Amino acid sequence: MELFKTIAFTHKTTDLKDIGRLHIDDEELEARLSHLKSAMGIDELLYVSTCNRVEFMMVSEEEVDEPFRRKFFTAFNPEWSPKEIEWATHHSRTFEAERSLRHLYYVSSSVDSLVVGEREIITQVREAYEKCQKLGLTGDRFRLLIRSAIETAKQVYTQTQIAQNPVSVVSLAYRKMREVELAK
Repeated sequence: MELFKTIAFTHKTTDLKDIGRLHIDDEELEARLSHLKSAMGIDELLYVSTCNRVEFMMVSEEEVDEPFRRKFFTAFNPEWSPKEIEWATHHSRTFEAERSLRHLYYVSSSVDSLVVGEREIITQVREAYEKCQKLGLTGDRFRLLIRSAIETAKQVYTQTQIAQNPVSVVSLAYRKMREVELAK
């Protein structure tokens, strides 16, 4: 458990328009992530990229402190300027050990989503794992963890009412607008 680490960019830390800076096109995925894994001495690497988040989940003995993140983002995109590396270093959230595992469960269950209760994230996490597994970036630790996270997310969706009324900023604003109009 202590070896699991996460570097996350989400709607909570980063403007959505900037999250795209961290997206890797499919044709570059293998080369970029294999280089990153090798350069950083990471045992396993899982890359999740959606429209409102990018997550680098890893198995590593290294502490994910500021110097590690600087080196990580330099390896992630060697063409980035020092200013872009500083941006990434300071706009990421990091999770280690139990907090990293808990974060994955929250993400998979959409508790940490921009739209709480949306079901798409569980598919996105599973597909990201399958891609990284096919590229040889993950191993048994992530295989077991992802299986558990997906099973837990399914339980959350079926045993709670989280997915019955997905809540987004837009839906809340619309409800408030309707209340104001009805009160007139």
